[in-house]
Amino acid sequence: MIELIATAESLDQARQLVDIGVDYLVVGEKDYGLRLPGYLTFEEIQAAVDYAHQAGKKVIVAANAILHNDKIKTARAFLKQVQATGADLLMVGDTGLIQILKDSEYRMPYIYDAAVLVTSPGQVNFWAKYGAVASLVAREVPYAELVDMAQAAQIPLIVQTYGASCIHQSGRLLLDNYFNFIGKDTEELEGRQLFLSEPNKPDTHYSVYQDSHGTHIFANNDLDLIQHLDQLTEIGINHWYNDGVLCPGQDFVDINQLFVEARDLIAQGLWHEDLAQAYDEKLAALHPANRELSTGFFLYAKDKVQ
Repeated sequence: MIELIATAESLDQARQLVDIGVDYLVVGEKDYGLRLPGYLTFEEIQAAVDYAHQAGKKVIVAANAILHNDKIKTARAFLKQVQATGADLLMVGDTGLIQILKDSEYRMPYIYDAAVLVTSPGQVNFWAKYGAVASLVAREVPYAELVDMAQAAQIPLIVQTYGASCIHQSGRLLLDNYFNFIGKDTEELEGRQLFLSEPNKPDTHYSVYQDSHGTHIFANNDLDLIQHLDQLTEIGINHWYNDGVLCPGQDFVDINQLFVEARDLIAQGLWHEDLAQAYDEKLAALHPANRELSTGFFLYAKDKVQ
């Protein structure tokens, strides 16, 4: 069965995503969630869980940040709060948090998400021994490698099919530091769409995003694999992940509606090349105008990604 996973920037958006047929919501708060489109309180997370469960859907709480000592010290209290919401899964990449999850008092099923590190079935299967029930694959893994990974992986693989790709993270709050240096109020950062350009390459626009875990730089192009969904299902990758961190509001809901329809058409055997092209055009029309789309590393040959 094909299952669609999507981030939610708010309780309202979470409900909309459930209503259109998204199978798993990814929500979180600012201390443990990394690069999220929005933060929810624990009360809102519980409300999202209740709403999702009424529709037979599930909720993943993002705890995918790299945790320093201060966060590890409060991790047990955090996990208790997550458990109290009734959430179904965690999304985890930090080994310190996985160590805590071994304790029966805090144990929860989790999706392993260590970003660029998840490039082989060996990595996936190792963490399956320590409680991982699925793994998010690095965005840099091309389809040719996914074929082999899918055959050897002992737990389901999750592939990002839409959204932004982070290419660099600094633990420093670089935007705050820069604005303080030039004497500007950091409140001016709110709601701004900030980019970096390479020297002498004005067309480049690497998006800059800041949260409590530091400063994050995103690739020029966002992922769009809607024309290649049938290829994923052919090799048994039936968990698709859509990230709305740089696609806010109703447009992200409408993009997920396209994936829901594509999922259902593929399941019915009605998906074909012309339809895939038409859906790709619809997605492009909903995508933020200041961002481009590409298939990322998906179509690369094995020897092109080292």
